[in-house]
Amino acid sequence: MNANSDTNAIKTAELEGLVRRVVREELSRLLREPLRSVLEGAEREGPENPAEDEVLLKDALAVLEEYGDKPESWMSWEDFESELNRAEAAGELPR
Repeated sequence: MNANSDTNAIKTAELEGLVRRVVREELSRLLREPLRSVLEGAEREGPENPAEDEVLLKDALAVLEEYGDKPESWMSWEDFESELNRAEAAGELPR
């Protein structure tokens, strides 16, 4: 490293932790804001495509059928974040 450089070395684990924190904070911020893309998206939708709509509907119904009546299969954002923090601390997340 150049002695006149204004940069500091950072360990991989420190960088990974920083990236995870930034991503978590940005996701939290985005989830607090209204989903403008949903609210404003109707006028920007593409042409009618009944076949693709049918595929999306079938996929959504399959997810609801599998998980919809099983509240233990769903979790709140807070629970998800807690589980992510626990898994991260335990070193269970893939690298």
